[in-house]
Amino acid sequence: MPPKPKFTKEELIKVALELAREGGIDSVVARNLGKKLNTAPSTIFTHFDSVEEIRKAVVEASRKLYNAYVEEGLRMVPPLKGFGVQYIRFAMEEPNLYSVLFMQKRDDYKYLDFIVDEGHYEKVISETKETFQLNRQQAELVYQNLWAYAHGIAVMSATGVCAFSLEEISEMLGMACRSFLMGIKAPLDAREAVIPTVGGNMEGSIESYIAVEK
Repeated sequence: MPPKPKFTKEELIKVALELAREGGIDSVVARNLGKKLNTAPSTIFTHFDSVEEIRKAVVEASRKLYNAYVEEGLRMVPPLKGFGVQYIRFAMEEPNLYSVLFMQKRDDYKYLDFIVDEGHYEKVISETKETFQLNRQQAELVYQNLWAYAHGIAVMSATGVCAFSLEEISEMLGMACRSFLMGIKAPLDAREAVIPTVGGNMEGSIESYIAVEK
């Protein structure tokens, strides 16, 4: 039987979360936990049966922090843009935790599954419908495209590829949101004035944007 620990389960999770913040999820190992807690590594298994279970607890704790960011974003106006800003802000301020939640490789994982598993799908869709007077299909189209756009900025931020200010992020998401809404709601002639098309096809095919010689 492992020796009795001098720390609670909650204290262990807190230390594990800090390790993940500092060095990513791979740094959450018994040796590092024991060092942080000033105890023998074996004592951590009094509260958890394996390191994998501790890492799952870190994922849950990371998601709670992330959810707090999102809830703040959904109180902004418009909520859809606020969601995007806070999604990226989490990546900027908690890059390793963002990686834990949104940059892990998964086999046979579909794009829509990825968005739905983020956890706020129905809430964002509802807010988008109400704010922009859209039906559900339209709201899903706008949200899914904006989410992909925001995810790209978030990954660049989390990996240090680019640095963005919150003002830049707000302007970029605002422009993207307006563009997606125009693509859905604007009359065809207004859209063609901005994006000339071949044969008036606005369905998004390659032929809509590339002139094909006859």
